[in-house]
Amino acid sequence: MTTDLAIIGAGPAGLSAAIEAAALGLSVTVIDEQPAPGGQIFRGVERAATDPALAGEYGTEGANLVRRFRGAIRYPGGIDYRPSTTLWHLDTEAGLLSLRGEGGSTTLAARRVLLATGAQERPVPVPGWTLPNVMTAGAAQILLKQAGAVPRGRTVLAGQGPLLWLLAGQLARAG
Repeated sequence: MTTDLAIIGAGPAGLSAAIEAAALGLSVTVIDEQPAPGGQIFRGVERAATDPALAGEYGTEGANLVRRFRGAIRYPGGIDYRPSTTLWHLDTEAGLLSLRGEGGSTTLAARRVLLATGAQERPVPVPGWTLPNVMTAGAAQILLKQAGAVPRGRTVLAGQGPLLWLLAGQLARAG
């Protein structure tokens, strides 16, 4: 099988690109390691959007984006979505992607490849950073969004960047 566009990553950029490309009539394959679309910022957004403490502006927008993406999958010739799938080799000369997913290993041919791999935290080691209850903003978001875990008592958020502000708002709303 050959796809017009293979997109690596099902975060906001990958989902938006897939929706637009499918609307233009391209065959699209979206590959992502996670079991559900949304990326780090919209991780668990479908569940979080139903909880007012977690939803907020990002939750609502994220849930709408995931809903539009899931709707585009249903169109004939639309989006081939491959969750829980890892790209382990990309041959750019031949346009071949080697994948490992729930069904085993496979190869996909693509005319074009878009890398929408998102952001990655880069924690800075400081004294005490490996102690219990000390974690990155991303780890705190995962606990909040997937388990509904909110820290008890006083909490210190240290660092910079937009995800820290988002986490502060989510923790405040969640109690």
